[in-house]
Amino acid sequence: MADVKPRCRLYLQLPGQPTAKLEAQLTQALAKADVACVLLGHDQGASDEHHVNRLIDLVQATGAACLIENDVALAERLGADGVHLGADSNAFRAARALLGPEASIGVGCGLMRHEAMLLAELGADYVGFGPASPSDIDGIDQCAELIAWWAEIFVVPCVAFNIDATDAALKLAELGTDLIAPSKLIWQEDDAVDRIAEIGRAISGVRRAA
Repeated sequence: MADVKPRCRLYLQLPGQPTAKLEAQLTQALAKADVACVLLGHDQGASDEHHVNRLIDLVQATGAACLIENDVALAERLGADGVHLGADSNAFRAARALLGPEASIGVGCGLMRHEAMLLAELGADYVGFGPASPSDIDGIDQCAELIAWWAEIFVVPCVAFNIDATDAALKLAELGTDLIAPSKLIWQEDDAVDRIAEIGRAISGVRRAA
């Protein structure tokens, strides 16, 4: 019998400076869907570390990993599981040096093939592909091509970022992506939690040969 990979799962992205409403939505989403990872967004302003620390505890208590976006020092200080960075090899090396080999360090590569290969060779724990926005149909099509190619050749997991439509998420899961990451914009919708749960149900039945 052929080995199979684990089911495709959700990777949730939160905007920087989350609100009490967003925290409540996240709590509901973690209860209703199979979430592997949560990325805490980080903007250029000062972070409310008490709030970030509470979110880390909330996520980790469910068994999901909690990463921080583009702030290695904050991740190290607050005990997050790791960081998500842009496609910058120097930033990746610096993060690995500070956080050590056990930390999860993922990279967002947009639609860039060469950068994904380079960072995977350096030891990235995942590479992320995706359109600039969930409404970019051409970008989603390009993302699909990249994921099909990546899944065929590489063992490093890949994440499909900024996918808010259930049909697109299912297609990308079937092509071999390991994780689906709805965009940060999805939280602005009144039915955000239900939409996230729907995507989670759709992708949860997808496995592929290892």
